[in-house]
Amino acid sequence: MTQHSLNPVQQTLLRAIQIEARNGGLYESLAAIFAGYEESVVAMFREMADEERQHGAQLGKRYQARFGAIPPVSGDPTDVIEAPDLDDAEALVFDSMTLEQALKCGLRAEEMARAFYNREAAGAADPDLQLLYRELGEFEETHVQVLQEKLADNKKKAASSNSR
Repeated sequence: MTQHSLNPVQQTLLRAIQIEARNGGLYESLAAIFAGYEESVVAMFREMADEERQHGAQLGKRYQARFGAIPPVSGDPTDVIEAPDLDDAEALVFDSMTLEQALKCGLRAEEMARAFYNREAAGAADPDLQLLYRELGEFEETHVQVLQEKLADNKKKAASSNSR
């Protein structure tokens, strides 16, 4: 059975699983780049990588519960739905990323994913596919909220330490 012989709901869920796996790897790579320079950034990227893998595992369980075994999928997803992107490429050159920049990087990726899934839900004619897109959007919304809270906490800590 090829991925193309699956119904649209199965294809979409598989694509979401692939995207979570790819992004877990991207965050792990970012953590490796900053290892030894800024440990709070490394820890945040590793945490984001773990969350992406957990999200992928949860989606995998949903797939298995609905459709049975997950078929083998080759290659990386080509969709840029939720991709961590660094605003300041100089951070890679000078190994100078702050925790705030790392949080913003993750937040932008999660906001992109949420917006994508919400748009797809609004445009889906198939009720099952529409429901899945809504669920995926809600999943991403929880990630957005967590990162927004962490960003706010980081700003409070920075303001507190600056006022001393």
